[in-house]
Amino acid sequence: MKKSLLLFSLFAVGSVLTSHTTQKQEEGMFPLSELKNIDVKKAGLKITPQELYNPSGTSLIDAIVRVGGCTGSFLSNEGLIVTNHHCAFSYVQAISDVKNDYIKLGFLAQNRQQEVPAKGLVCKITSSYKDVSVDVLSGTQDLDAVSRLKKIADNIKVVTLKENESNPGLQCEISEMFTGKTYVLFRYKLLKDVRLVYVPPVSIGAYGGELDNWVWPRHSGDFAFLRAYVAPDGSAAEYNDKNVPYKPVKYLNVNPKGANENDFIFVLGYPGRTYRHQPAGFYEYHENYFLGYISNLFDWQINQMEQLGKKDYALSIKYAARIKSLANTAKNFKGKLQGFKRADLSAKKREEEKQLQQYIDANNSLKSKYGNLIPRVNELYSDLMKYANRNMWLDQIYSVSPLVQASATLSNYKLIYQRLPNETAKKEFLTSQRANIKKDLSKSLGRYDVNLDKLAMVKMFSDAVSFNSNNMLPSVNKLINGRTSLSEIESLVEGLYSKSKLNNNKEVNDWMENDLASLLSYNDELINFAGELNEEVMKFDIEDQKRDGELSQLMASLVEVKQQWKQRSFIPDANSTLRFTYGYVKGYSPNDGLYAKPYTTLKGVIEKSDTAEYQLLDAIRELYAAGDLGDLPVNILYNLDTTGGNSGSPVMNAKGQLIAINFDRAFTATINDYAWNETYSRSVGVDIRYVLWVLQKVAKANHVINEMTMAK
Repeated sequence: MKKSLLLFSLFAVGSVLTSHTTQKQEEGMFPLSELKNIDVKKAGLKITPQELYNPSGTSLIDAIVRVGGCTGSFLSNEGLIVTNHHCAFSYVQAISDVKNDYIKLGFLAQNRQQEVPAKGLVCKITSSYKDVSVDVLSGTQDLDAVSRLKKIADNIKVVTLKENESNPGLQCEISEMFTGKTYVLFRYKLLKDVRLVYVPPVSIGAYGGELDNWVWPRHSGDFAFLRAYVAPDGSAAEYNDKNVPYKPVKYLNVNPKGANENDFIFVLGYPGRTYRHQPAGFYEYHENYFLGYISNLFDWQINQMEQLGKKDYALSIKYAARIKSLANTAKNFKGKLQGFKRADLSAKKREEEKQLQQYIDANNSLKSKYGNLIPRVNELYSDLMKYANRNMWLDQIYSVSPLVQASATLSNYKLIYQRLPNETAKKEFLTSQRANIKKDLSKSLGRYDVNLDKLAMVKMFSDAVSFNSNNMLPSVNKLINGRTSLSEIESLVEGLYSKSKLNNNKEVNDWMENDLASLLSYNDELINFAGELNEEVMKFDIEDQKRDGELSQLMASLVEVKQQWKQRSFIPDANSTLRFTYGYVKGYSPNDGLYAKPYTTLKGVIEKSDTAEYQLLDAIRELYAAGDLGDLPVNILYNLDTTGGNSGSPVMNAKGQLIAINFDRAFTATINDYAWNETYSRSVGVDIRYVLWVLQKVAKANHVINEMTMAK
C-alpha cells in the first residue's frame, strides 16, 4: 500500500497539548566546533551526539543544505529538498506571467521532466572546516588600522585560493567568527542545478501575507520542494537535461506524528547575521538611525510598487518578489525597534560597558592595555552617527535607482577607458572587458523600471536637500542647483531621464554588441552626476575603511577583555555558517494579559478566511466543510534561538526526525539579532502534518510524499 494512504492514520492530532517537564534553555546558535561543549543528552536528545555531528563519518549535518540565503534539508536519496515557500518565491515569480501565474496558482511538476530550473540558485553543503586565524592574521601585528584590514583581506584571498586549488570539487570560504580575531575556513560542496518540484499557491505559502508576517498566531503553509541535480559523474554542473538527481549521503526521516507541547526539538541551519557582541554605540546607531531609515524607505518603495501594480497586472507580477522581500525587512526592522525599546537594550549595553570599564580600571595591567578601549570605540561610533544620513543615503541610492547604478557603472568603465594611453590599449580593453561591461550593465538595467525609478529619484533628491551641513552631498547639490521644491525636483528628474539614452534598452544592447567604443564615449547629465557621485563614494569609503580598520582591532581586544571579565568564552555571532540550536515546543505571553498557545490549526485558517485580507483556496474550504481534520496542526511555536537564514531549516525531534520547517519568528523575537530571551524569543515553523496534508489532499502530489521515508 502506498505510504501516502497511511499518513493520516499516523497523525496524533489530538495530543498536541500534552505536558512534559522542560529545562530553561540559554541562548545559542552553536557552531559545529561547540557541539562537544553542550550536554545535548541532558537537554533531551535521544540520538547520540555522533549521529548529530560526526566529522569522521555520516551524520545529520550531511542532510542540511544552504539554499541561497536560506536553509533546506534532503528528504530522499533522489535530491529532494524541502525549504520555505518564501525562499523559492523569487524563482516562481521569474517563471510567472499573466498567462501562467504560478504565484497565484502554485507550481507542481508531475514528473522529473516537468521540473523547472530555479535559475541562479546555488545550494551548498558543508563538507568540513578548520580554524585559519593564524594564517589570516599573519603579518598584521605592527600595521596601522587600514593596512591591517587590507592585510587580513589579502591573507584571506591567499588562503582561500590555496584551499580551492587543493580542493577542486569544493568551494572554500573563510568566515570571520569574532571581528579581527577569529577566522574559520569552510569547505562546501556546490549544487548548481536546482529545480522546482512543488511550490504551493501564495494563498497557502504566504497565507495572511504581510498582515500576518512576523506575527503569532500564524496559519501559513510556508514550505516548498526543490530537487538538486548533478552531472552523471556526480560533479557539480549547471543545468543540463542530461544531469541526474543528486544522491545525498544522508537524508532526513519524516515523523508524521509531529511533536507535542514541551517536547525537545532542535534545528540545524545557516543563520544569517547576529550582532550580540557589538558595542553600545553599534546598538544606538541601529536603534536611532539605521532601522527607522530603512523601514521607512522600504515602506515608501512598497507603496509605489503597489500603486503601479494596481494599474498593470504584469507589473504586479514583476514587482511581487521585490515587494515581498522589502516588506519582510521593513516589518522585521519595526519589530527590532519595538524590541530595543521594550528590552532597553542600548541602555543595558551602556551599563555593561560601564561595569567592564570599572573592571579594567581596577587592575593596572589591564588599564594600561585596555584603559582607552571603550572610550575610543564610543568616539568612532559618535563619528559614524554624525554622518548617518549621508552614509545611509549613499548605501541605498544604487539599489533604489537601477538607472543611477547603471550610469555609475558606465562612468567607471568610461574613466578607465579614457585614461588608456593609445588606441591599441583601448582596443584591447574593449575586447577584454566587453563581457564584464555587458554583465554589469545588464544586471542594473534588468531591474530598471522607468516609472518607479523616476519616483525613487524624486524621493532621494528631496531627502538629500534637507540634510544638515555635515551630511551634504556636493554632487547632489550641484545637480539640484537650488531647485528644492517638489515640482522643481520632479521637473529636473523628468529631464534627466528623458535625455538619457540608457533609458533605451534596445540602443544600449546594440551598443554593447556592435559598437562598445561609442557606448564608452557616450555622455549625458545623469552619467556626469553618477561619475561625481562615484568620486564622493570613494572619498567616504576611505573614511569608512579607517574607522572599520580601527574598530576591527578594538573589537578583537574587546572580546579578549570581556572573556577575562566574564571568565568564560563566547559563542560567535551568526554569520551564515552552519549552526545548531535547541529548545522546546512552548507558548508564551507576548503582551500583558495574553497567552499564546504553541499550535494553530486548520480551524484557524478557516476562521481567518472570513475577512477580505485572507485569500483561501476553495479546495481547503471544501475539505474542512467535509469534516477533514479541522484540528490539524498548521503552525508550531518554540523557544529556539533563530534568525534570518534559518528560514527553511528542518525542525527535528529528539530522534532527529523532521517534525516542522522553520520559517519565521514572532514579532517580539525579531530582536533576536541583538539579544535572545526566553520570555519573548519564539520561532515559528509549519507543522509537518500540514505539509503532508496539503501535498496529499490539496495538491494531489502523492508522488512527492512517496519519495520520503516515514518514521513509525
